[in-house]
Amino acid sequence: MKKFLFVLIALLTVFAFATGAVAAEKKTTKPQATQVSGTVTIYLAASQAEKSTGMIAVKDAKGKDWSFDLPADTKIKGEVRKGAKATVTYNKESGKMIATAVTVAAVKKASKQTTK
Repeated sequence: MKKFLFVLIALLTVFAFATGAVAAEKKTTKPQATQVSGTVTIYLAASQAEKSTGMIAVKDAKGKDWSFDLPADTKIKGEVRKGAKATVTYNKESGKMIATAVTVAAVKKASKQTTK
């Protein structure tokens, strides 16, 4: 009986450690990046010198407002300004939406026609 009890306790101990390792592995996976496209309504640039976080807000095609924290290391492609069309790639971390990349659509300028 003592031998059976010893084996049972050993198996339960191994099971407990294995379960903890699997749970820890699931927590360390990277969050999946998501994208939102729309018109920039607010843009406050982050400052690397002051190590402050910026902010960007976008209104999508359905009229929903999205706001994101904008860390200083966020990759920004194009010139971000109010009214520009942009795509924000973000991750959810601790209940906040953190922008990882912002891509602004290039604005096509009208070509000037010359008359002779």
